[in-house]
Amino acid sequence: MADTNQNSNKHVIDLAQAQTKEQADASNDILAMEDELLGGIGGGKSTTQSSKSSKNTNGAPIDEAGIAAAIEKFHIPAIVQEDYAKLIPLILETESMDDEEREYWFQILPIMTEEQITKFVGILVNEKKQLAQLDKEYEDQLKKINEKHLNEWQEFETKAKRTEIATAEASAETEESALEEDLLKKLEDL
Repeated sequence: MADTNQNSNKHVIDLAQAQTKEQADASNDILAMEDELLGGIGGGKSTTQSSKSSKNTNGAPIDEAGIAAAIEKFHIPAIVQEDYAKLIPLILETESMDDEEREYWFQILPIMTEEQITKFVGILVNEKKQLAQLDKEYEDQLKKINEKHLNEWQEFETKAKRTEIATAEASAETEESALEEDLLKKLEDL
């Protein structure tokens, strides 16, 4: 019986595999999310608590109305709504499933074992974390590219201004030389 409890509480992510501090932090975040979700499984947590920070597949937050619409759209069984309320937004927001797959998981969830649910939650949480990390990396790269192009643009503008100033100075010198020659001619004529 003790082995069964240990297996059902075993996390999918092995922290020993984390090689860098960033990976360890990501693993800790995933474990925390799994603990939060698995702690709520079987506890009948309300969808209000689980939906506050969740997002749907379009990136918009999932609110109570969104959960209600999903319940109707996917015909989510009452037992799933009661016992797995925290898992509903996670399934709704995953980018790796289409609506047909979401429907399948909502229907199969009541007959899954705790170990299967734990693995399923681990997969969804890991996907969410990895996508968040990819989004952050993408934003960082985009920021670097934008900074590089901003610097290039500023250099271009500076070069253009210098050219404009040099042209204006050359024009002014030409006018000055012409004026000097004109004045010298007038002085010689006197």
